[in-house]
Amino acid sequence: MLSRTFVLLRNLNALRYGAVAKIVETRPLANNVTPITFAKHFCSNPINIPVVSYEEIKQLPKQPEKLLIDVREPKELQETGQIPTSINIPLGQVATELADNVDAGAFKAKYGRDFPTKNTEIIFHCKIGRRSQNAAEIAYKLGFEKSKNYLGSWTEWAEKEGLPK
Repeated sequence: MLSRTFVLLRNLNALRYGAVAKIVETRPLANNVTPITFAKHFCSNPINIPVVSYEEIKQLPKQPEKLLIDVREPKELQETGQIPTSINIPLGQVATELADNVDAGAFKAKYGRDFPTKNTEIIFHCKIGRRSQNAAEIAYKLGFEKSKNYLGSWTEWAEKEGLPK
């Protein structure tokens, strides 16, 4: 017997970031299914990724053991510039570039930095912090448990440095 109704959302992951999701349709729920069990089944468990501040990013030139990865597309970097010490690995390439089978020499030749170890602190940033959150979660799932997100990302950096956003 169908007695309750729930709203299907186009992107349940949007709920994790506080975004407003578009309502697609409403459907009745069976008695043994609650909205909570539905969400648990169809939404990934969020990973608690630490957030770093602008001040911590400013200190990175003095901390070469940490890796700052800009996950924006190369065209975006050409339009705005990039944070000093960062390397560019677009979000769609993060899993491939940080995979276990990546040749460390090829990584260094391509990015000018050593391939990170599983203990390397990797900080991700983008334009406003959403793509970098996704990238940090991907890296965490690949075993880089010291993955962090610069939530302020390029927007905050540019504002505080007097650069175009």
